[in-house]
Amino acid sequence: MNALRMRKAKLYWVASILLCSVISFPSLTAFGDIAPLSDVERLLLKQAGYPTDTVEQIVEATESADYSVRYAAIHLLTERTGKNAVPVLMRALYDPEKVAVRRRAAQLLGTLGDRSGIEQMRKDFGELKAKAELPPPNDPNMSDAARKRIHNEKNAALYDALGVAKVLAELGDLQGYELAAAAAFEGTWELHRAEAVRVLVEIAGKDKGVLKSRQMAPLTVLAAVADSEKSASVISALLSSAAKLPHDDAVFVLDRARKSPNQSEAKRKEAQGVIDLLKARKKAAEEPIR
Repeated sequence: MNALRMRKAKLYWVASILLCSVISFPSLTAFGDIAPLSDVERLLLKQAGYPTDTVEQIVEATESADYSVRYAAIHLLTERTGKNAVPVLMRALYDPEKVAVRRRAAQLLGTLGDRSGIEQMRKDFGELKAKAELPPPNDPNMSDAARKRIHNEKNAALYDALGVAKVLAELGDLQGYELAAAAAFEGTWELHRAEAVRVLVEIAGKDKGVLKSRQMAPLTVLAAVADSEKSASVISALLSSAAKLPHDDAVFVLDRARKSPNQSEAKRKEAQGVIDLLKARKKAAEEPIR
């Protein structure tokens, strides 16, 4: 019995880690690096004691005390029921514990053509950005442990703010541009810089006239990241997410990574591989059907 309980606990832990990876790096599924998101989510819910055979069971999971279960359940519910999930998503939009759940709810509502999550995202973004930009404490009596805690809280707020900025961009609000452009180079965590890249890719796909009128140059920033970034994980985020861009823009950014002396040989080859894939897709789309 103890062995079975330990095995279930280990499976739940593995599923949680996989889901957290997908939450942080959703583009991984696009290139087959990990299992499809829905499979990971079903595994997580099953190991947490929530079967996914019926809609009612998934709805019950959306009320779990575990935020990762709630996060997974609202996606599975939307996938299963479409617009019938809106009432549950509206409740999740105001999740009292985790911005990740609120962010996911707003994103899922957006996929259903419902932009009602935008105001909550604007509120979350403003609060998180303000917290991330707080000046460092200047109290000479503050302990090192307290300083470290505040530093970590600011870093966490920046990461969450970038995640919200991406959803805002998906919903048509580009106010996260300046934060993302700065974090792409100055983010303390690699996660900051990787998430900033995703925000910039999302913004770069918007109307070029709008971007020019607002003096936003996300492609220029992404190209500079491709030139200068040395972290393999950040470049991986760039290579996978850049494929979402219009063909010529994607090739422009990827080619900078391919030629950058700051990238490893493996990453340069990976960039070339993505370029080749995009060109092959374009050629296939342009060829007449026989």
